[in-house]
Amino acid sequence: MLFKKINQGLATISNDTTTLISESTELVGDINFTGTLEILGSVIGNINSESKDARVRILNGGSVQGDIRSASIDVNGSVKGNIFALEHLCLQSDCNIDGNIHYNHMEMRVGAQVKGACIYQQPTPEQKLLEDSQDIKVKDIRGSN
Repeated sequence: MLFKKINQGLATISNDTTTLISESTELVGDINFTGTLEILGSVIGNINSESKDARVRILNGGSVQGDIRSASIDVNGSVKGNIFALEHLCLQSDCNIDGNIHYNHMEMRVGAQVKGACIYQQPTPEQKLLEDSQDIKVKDIRGSN
């Protein structure tokens, strides 16, 4: 199998469209992105997005060796590393994960394989504070009538 090899210390993908790492492509280095990142090839490095709308899709045949942090993650390939799905995680039937999973909402299809712990992560304290402060405002308005 012929691989195109991309060696970079850090790749930054900053558009809000879909970026594809195609079959037979090997990317070595960390990736920071917004939008959607689809992986059919191989990534050796960490994948990270701070965007609340970010999505990583590891398609059947795709692989990642490194940690993945994104709002939404859909895995149908292989991952050797930890997964941090800040909002939603979907493990498809052909996925193979060797690492711990941190999730808020998770779907797991029959056939998905996970070698590691599944750890539920609650909403961040900032989200809780925002929700609590909104509740207090509602109570104050109702109390002043």
